[in-house]
Amino acid sequence: MAETIPAAPETPVIAQKGSKAQKTYLWNVDAKGNIVKVEASTAKRSYALLPQETQVALTQYLLATNVVPTDSARKSLWGKIVDGAIVEYKGGRQTTPVEVLADLLNNNPNVAGVTTTAKIEYTPIIAEATIKNVAMDIGFDMTQLTEADKQDFLTKINQAAAEGTKTTQKVLTTGGYETITTPSTFNAKTFTENYLWAKVNIGDTKALPAKAFTSLSTVKSVLRNNGIDYLGDKEVNQLAVQLASGATTEAKIKADYAAQAAKNYPLLADRLASTPGATVRDLVTPYLSAVAKWWEIDPDTIDLSNPAVDKALRPDGTQGKAPMMSLADFTTMLKMSPEAEKTTWANESARSAATGLARAMGFGV
Repeated sequence: MAETIPAAPETPVIAQKGSKAQKTYLWNVDAKGNIVKVEASTAKRSYALLPQETQVALTQYLLATNVVPTDSARKSLWGKIVDGAIVEYKGGRQTTPVEVLADLLNNNPNVAGVTTTAKIEYTPIIAEATIKNVAMDIGFDMTQLTEADKQDFLTKINQAAAEGTKTTQKVLTTGGYETITTPSTFNAKTFTENYLWAKVNIGDTKALPAKAFTSLSTVKSVLRNNGIDYLGDKEVNQLAVQLASGATTEAKIKADYAAQAAKNYPLLADRLASTPGATVRDLVTPYLSAVAKWWEIDPDTIDLSNPAVDKALRPDGTQGKAPMMSLADFTTMLKMSPEAEKTTWANESARSAATGLARAMGFGV
């Protein structure tokens, strides 16, 4: 996969007067969608006829490489893209200019946008390129945006960009005026991220952006480890979106739900307070290990809401007056529970008991 535009082909030898000029070719797509061989100069002149989709892609690359996306900049980039396709053609590869451009976009991680203080007027092409770059970065599905959404974004990003640059006039003592322009403080990437995060459908977990999926795992872990099992899907998804968008931090989420856990598990409140960063699950590991041992199950599958565990940790619920069950008593309860009846150790114990009884009765087992 290309990360830079392939080097331009060697400068062709200028044909002597009267001789036939050498031509350079590349593969391109014709109006019917067929891949055909075309002459390089024809491909470069085709810039004026490029569809908006390709113009947007050119603009995406310019923004990602910190270049103000003027029409002349797009035209210059297209010329370099065509040169790259020529190199591919000479190498025996059937790669079109659009494919060279797509390859570059897929391998360019920078989506911060242009860091110039100059004011950029966001045309429909530049606005679409901006939003596509950021959507690619956070894993937002662009099909979730309607044409009305795109038009709304175009209007709002231009308003925000204009507000970031101020022009004032100062009266000079010698007469006349001096125009003073304050450099733009507008951050297109931050603005676009905020716009897209606000469009996320938190009611549909499958529609969450890729970055939110990673955050969702973190949020669910914090909640589960603190025994918080009463939040709805929308609430959990909203926390994930806030974490992914930077509206909150993992540390704050942990602190907030540790405080809530202290109320839900009053007998553990002092230990949670004296062990910053610890979760309820961390503090009751011996109890969970006992369940795993005597019921012969994976400890990771045991939730704090398990009836046996909950009964041991808070016998009177959230009142916190009845003491926590001792680990010894808890172990006895586990071994006598129905869940223990089919375990390996229970069966072996039963066989040993039966063998001992038979021997005591003189059966010679």
